[in-house]
This record gives sequence, structure tokens and C-alpha cells, in this order.
Amino acid sequence: MSRHAEIVPIGHKPADNLDIASYYQRMLALLDGNAPLSSFEQLANAAKGTARDEAAADTLGSAMATALRLRENFELKRKREVELSALYETARDLSALRDTDQILQAIVRRARQLVGSDIAYLSAADDERGDFYVRVTEGVMSQDFGCIRVPRNIGVCGSVARARRPFYSNNYTADRNFDHDVEIDRATSGEGIVSILGIPLELEAHVMGVLFVGDRYVRSYTPQEMAVLSSLGTFAALAIENARLLEEAQRSLLLAKDANAALRAKADDIEQAAVAHEQLTELIARGGTLDDLVNRVSKLLKGEAGVIDESRTAISGTAPGQLTDEELAKAVRESDRLGRSVALMGADGRTTLVAAVMGGSARLGALVFTRSRPLSPSETRTLERSAIATGIVLLSLDRIAQMAHRNVADTVSALLRGIADPFSPESARRLPPGISLTWPVTVILVELLAITSAQASSALRSTLAGRDTIFAEFNGDLAIVSNAADPEKLAKRISERLDEAFDQRFTIVISDPVSSFDKVPAQYEALRRCLGLIRGLNQQGRVTFERSLSMYGLLFQNRGEDAIAAFLRSAVGTLVEQDEKRKSQLAVTLLTYLDTGRSVQKAAELLGIHVNTMRQRLDTIAHINPDWSDPARTLEVHVALRLHVLGQAV
Repeated sequence: MSRHAEIVPIGHKPADNLDIASYYQRMLALLDGNAPLSSFEQLANAAKGTARDEAAADTLGSAMATALRLRENFELKRKREVELSALYETARDLSALRDTDQILQAIVRRARQLVGSDIAYLSAADDERGDFYVRVTEGVMSQDFGCIRVPRNIGVCGSVARARRPFYSNNYTADRNFDHDVEIDRATSGEGIVSILGIPLELEAHVMGVLFVGDRYVRSYTPQEMAVLSSLGTFAALAIENARLLEEAQRSLLLAKDANAALRAKADDIEQAAVAHEQLTELIARGGTLDDLVNRVSKLLKGEAGVIDESRTAISGTAPGQLTDEELAKAVRESDRLGRSVALMGADGRTTLVAAVMGGSARLGALVFTRSRPLSPSETRTLERSAIATGIVLLSLDRIAQMAHRNVADTVSALLRGIADPFSPESARRLPPGISLTWPVTVILVELLAITSAQASSALRSTLAGRDTIFAEFNGDLAIVSNAADPEKLAKRISERLDEAFDQRFTIVISDPVSSFDKVPAQYEALRRCLGLIRGLNQQGRVTFERSLSMYGLLFQNRGEDAIAAFLRSAVGTLVEQDEKRKSQLAVTLLTYLDTGRSVQKAAELLGIHVNTMRQRLDTIAHINPDWSDPARTLEVHVALRLHVLGQAV
């Protein structure tokens, strides 16, 4: 098959006899040739006039949307491959211990290529003079630019060094978020720099330089670009650190022969660290999993490694059982603050090292390692560099999870809107591995008011983890689609988990089993009506089946949340006021009387009172609300009493 997709010329009118088979053939040809978006748009426009009916047009449109998502996923994976390849090449250069300036030059070149910037350069810290100097550049036109020296409190460089976080400006000259220097501004303007991004080169809480990319036009830099540059910056810091360590070793050899044993041990440590770093980098480059990384660290350091998330839950390996949750939380915060690992001594005498795992400027969790004997300084550095590798893996997994979440969200949206059967063999392939749903399904709607869908999803991830359940935000609510055998039990677990996480009750409505996708939209609208009814009754926080409130939901559909209160005041307001004032039970008495078919005897038995007491209460009710027994008003009063009782439920 040709690798070049057919491109419809602009202005060309496609043949009127374009059929569906031809449409799909041309669509596949465009995908095969990685054609530009304009070609897909022309093909979509060509198909609009040839669809036999609206259903066919929707089918062709859905197919085109799928094709565009495939193309987008291909582009994302291609970009990720380029990024990982650049990181792998940089790690290989570093592990080969070539000339440091050559490695730094390669890092700067790759930074410029990955971000697509006009220039890139690296400023190294001069600890003796207390400032930064430009060490390597890429794409710079002016020779004077390479001679810049920046004080630690001036410019973007100073801001990055102080905050130890990425910093960017899309209008360098006019930006007043940092202190300017006339000479530096002159050199920057002479190079034509408008937008600039700085990434700290940091190791063991020490900023040893700043990696910059700059552009001669106004632009912003995405979190993904910052994360990739942070990884390159880490390698640059390691290169500078390795060069410093090597220089120290060489200087020590010249100063004293008696230090040979210590130097050999130091060299062995460096070599072991380099071997460990190379192994970890190779694992990342070939797409190793978090479990692979944890196993590799356990073998390298001969102990027990694990990765915990921000709630101190083990997501890979094992968490140290000899430490309390409070001790772990404090150690993670301290590691994040210091930029290096924190050692803890357990009650069993074993040592646990905790290294915060960072993704860009965000903390993703921590790498924990436990063994019976303390770690040497080189082993500690290996663990800390393993935490850096863990951050890269978690970022990669997060991007994969985001893609899977988009697919799940599309599936939930298609299901609730009744566009197509999302569980058909063709559509089910887009669901994450391990997910398998079949008809009938139960739809559970969680009303989100004070929290975001992302917060709710994060809190419920473990509760809803299973092959029989998917969930996503839809119209501001959290929609859950499940094959669970006991949906009420699942809904109560959801309620308990949300209450535990956010200290508030959430309204949850459960549908009856739905047998086919064409019935889902109506069921979804019924669930929405039920949520509105519960709000109108001021009963938020309930977990209930939609069928128990469906009739009332239809009565007050599109009437506004205050319509229920107005209806109750009109129909039984006087009785309710009397009950509240006298602590009587007139409303319940009348409801029981109507529920028993106006049988005084049965109503008295159900209420546990004497028949004469029952008659006295009915006389009082007739005196307070004389028209309740009017046939034209009885049904209205009966419904109002039921709603009143529902509104009093706990």
C-alpha cells in the first residue's frame, strides 16, 4: 500500500457517488499516510453531501472523529518516543563519562530541539564568585551573549535559583516579576529574546546551574515541556556533579598517595552509581513499568523498595510497616523541602530511606527503601537518583492514564447520550485493558457541588477499580456505569469513601438495570430529575433508587427547586404548621388514613392509637383544612403528604 495519503485539492468538488466504502478507504489512506488535518476536513465535507440519511451522516461523522483521535494519539506517541529517545541518548552520554562540556552541549542542543525554541543555553554556578556564567549555548548569534555573568539575585536566573522551580516569562523586557540588570538586558535584547524559560539544575538541594530555552517571539511553555526539560536538567546536573567528583578524585590522587584506598572506594562508588544510573535509564527508555523499577532498585541496593502515593498508600512494592503514617508523611515533606532523602530508624532496628518523587514542580509521592544496615553515601545517591527515575515513570504512566481517561469519558458520554452501543466489540477496544462491560448495566449518578470531578475520581479510584465499572464526569456530575451485582452496596461504598475524603455527604441516585443503549438517555434524564427533586426536598446526601422518586420527579420536572416548597404550602401548609407548633402528628395521621383507603380502623391500628383518637384527629384536620376531602383536592393533598414525609426522612 502506498505510504502517501490521497489529498483532495482545495476547491475540488468530490464525486457525487462517493459511497461509504470509498469514504472509509480514503480515511484509512489518510491515516496510513499521516495526512494533514486539512485533508481529513475535506474528506468530512465531501461525505456530508453524500450521506443517505441523518443516521448515515452521524456514522460517518463518528468514524471521522475516531480517525482524528487515532491520528492525535499517533502524534502524541511519536512525540513521547522522541522525548524518551533524547533522554536515553543523554543518559548514555552521561554513563559513558565523556567530556563534560560535550555532554552539556548535547543536552542544550536536545533541549532546543525538543521544545522547538530559537536558542538554548546553560548557565553554571560559580561558587567562588557567587554568580552564574554562560557555559554552553545553542542557536546564539552574538558572541557577547556567551560572556554574560549574572548575580544570584538578578534576572530569570536568580528567580530560578532562589525558588528552585521552573520560571518563564513571555515578555522578558517588560516583565517586572524579577530584578533587571542593564548589561544583561542589553545582551538579551541584542539576541532578540522575547520569551524565556529557565529550569534549575539541582542535585542534593544545591542549584548548580540553570538550563534555558528562549524564543524571539511571544510564546508560552507547557507543563509537558517543562517536565522534559527538568529531566534533561537533572542529567546536566549529574554531568556537572560527576565532573566535580572526578576532579576531586584526581586532585586527591595528586595530593596524597596514602589516600589511594579511599579514592579507589570513591571510584568504585561512582562506578556503581554510574552502572545503577545506566540500568535505570535503560529500563525507562524501553518502557519499563513501576514494578520493574522497584524490583531493579531492590536488587541494586539489596533491600526492600516501594513507591507510595500522596496518601501513603503503596502503589508498587511494599511500604515500611514499622513506620506510622504520620512518620512517613513528615519524612516525605522533609525530603521535598531538602531535595534529598530522609533516613528513619524503625522500631525493629532497620533503616528506611524516604525520597520524595517529583514530576516537574509537583510532588507525586515517594520512593521508600528499607534494609537492616545503613546505606553508604553512594548508595544513598543511587536511591535519590532512582527517585528521579520514578518521577519520570509516574509522569509517563500519568500521560497514559490521561489518554485512557479520555477514552473512558468518551465512552460514558456516548452511552448517556445514546449515540451508539459503546460495548460493541468495535467500541470496546477503546476501553482500558481489563475493562469488560455487558448489557444490562446500572447507571449511578453522584451530584458534585463543592468538589471537582478530578477530586472525586482520585478519591474513588480504588473503590471503583474493577473490570465491571467505568466512570467519568458528565454535565457536572460523576456518572458511574457498572455491572455490579449489588449496585446499592456499591453506591453506599462510594458515599462512605466520599464522606471520609471530604467530610460531607453526597447525593447519589441509582437506576434500575438498563438493557440497551437506546434506553440509557431516558434513564439518565430520570436520574437528573431525581437529583433536582432531592434538592427541592432539602434532602441532599441521600443514597436512593430513582424508581422510588420517579413519579414525583416527573411532576416537578422543569419547575424549579422552590416549586416543591410552594406546592407543600398550598396543599398541606396549615397541617404542617400545626404539627410544628403543637408537636402533633396530623400530617402523618392523614397520610396513613389515605394510604389505607380511608379506613379509620386500619389507620388507627397502623398508628397504634385508639379508633376514637383517630376520629378526633380527623375532626381536627377537617377544622384546620376543611377542603382536604374535596375529591378535586384529595389526590393533590395525598401527593403533598407523601412529599412532606420524604422531606422529613433522615
